[in-house]
Amino acid sequence: MSSEQGHHISQERFMQIRVDFKEHMDDIRSFLDFAVPSGLLTDRQEHEIKSKTNSDEQTRKLHDYIFKKLPYDSDKLMSALNESEHFKIFDLLDEVTVYPMKNKPHGRVILINNLKFDDGSKYNKRLGSEKDVEGITELFKAFNFEVRSYLNKTAEEMKDITTKEASESTASEDCFVMFFMSHGTVGNIIGTDGKELSYSIIHTILKESSQLKDKPKLIYVNTCQVKPMVDNVPKGTDASSTKENTCRSETQVKVDAECSSAGESNSEKEYIGQYFNVPDLYVTFATVPEGINYRTKESGTVFIKSLISVYETNKDRCDISSLSSDINSELSKECKEINMDQVSSCYSTLKRKVILRATD
Repeated sequence: MSSEQGHHISQERFMQIRVDFKEHMDDIRSFLDFAVPSGLLTDRQEHEIKSKTNSDEQTRKLHDYIFKKLPYDSDKLMSALNESEHFKIFDLLDEVTVYPMKNKPHGRVILINNLKFDDGSKYNKRLGSEKDVEGITELFKAFNFEVRSYLNKTAEEMKDITTKEASESTASEDCFVMFFMSHGTVGNIIGTDGKELSYSIIHTILKESSQLKDKPKLIYVNTCQVKPMVDNVPKGTDASSTKENTCRSETQVKVDAECSSAGESNSEKEYIGQYFNVPDLYVTFATVPEGINYRTKESGTVFIKSLISVYETNKDRCDISSLSSDINSELSKECKEINMDQVSSCYSTLKRKVILRATD
């Protein structure tokens, strides 16, 4: 973790995290080993802190001394926190490289899940998708988000929900999260009426929302991205009408995985950039363009199952944009169990890190 120069931590902000500082300053001696040589604290102050027999009193005294040195010694504070590995406090104060997560809840997770479609012969029922809803809800509630779930919506209704929820974001929300779970084609999400909600419409809504300006926006598109054709949908996938073979060769999977080691290839980035060119945005797709998103009745889509597994593994410090490779690794394992191949992709215009914690 880097403690870049240029931090400006106000006394007001430092006072706001007083309780968190007390809770997470679990190794004062280690912190002092870096704070004193840097000049953040004096030898006399170190002695006075250590003379306190009660750890709570030590932490309180330390907080008081640091408070008086802010904002002028912000960089020294952040360096000492980083070197002594007090990363929780570091992240709370680091508004240079991390988006602030100050509020509880941090915001809303908007979840649209299309399970049943009007034309059942063309769009098969997405059996197992309720498992995705359950898993996402539990995960993001643990991350301190409110979850709003919508079931079986037409293309127009999905558009209206996106517009409504974006417009209702307030200053007390740190982050905006949205899941689209349905059948899909390249550049589109299929509504229950069989009509398409294009990525470009979602882009326009997000871009024109003044309420979401400067906030991190996490969008998850849990659909296939196949080319629309005329035959029925392969069962157990989230494709729309297609003739495409649902099983790729092992060679192709390896190529896709290598191209997506950082979450996206150059060609994928250009493709996604056509639709999502909004500041402070991170979009995760269940698959790559022209790819299939697999699903089982017992455990839901392999993508959401993999994403939840990775986020839960990193729940103490879930750095969203750094986990795309881990998700693809887990996705590869899940796909082997059903003898299929799939790789996810992502696109980012984030300026800072989005870090979620189950303990926040």
